[in-house]
Amino acid sequence: MERTFPRVRQKSIIKKYQKKARLSRNADILIFLDYILFLKRLAAEASIKALEEGERTLKSNHVNTVFKNVLKSCKG
Repeated sequence: MERTFPRVRQKSIIKKYQKKARLSRNADILIFLDYILFLKRLAAEASIKALEEGERTLKSNHVNTVFKNVLKSCKG
C-alpha cells in the first residue's frame, strides 16, 4: 500500500521546530490528519466568503479574511 504523505519529511520538520519532542509511533499521522482537517475547513469558510461576495472562484483575499477565525477555532 502506498503512503499518501512523506512521513520521514514530516517527522524531520517536527523535530526541527521541537527539538526535544518525543513522538509516539503514529503521532505524525494524527498531526497530518489535523492539518488536512484545518485545510478543509479553511477552504470551506473561504468558499462561503466568496459566495457572500458574489464570486464563483476563490481568491487569496477570501482565504486571508477567514484565516484568523479558522485558526482560532482550530486551536485546542
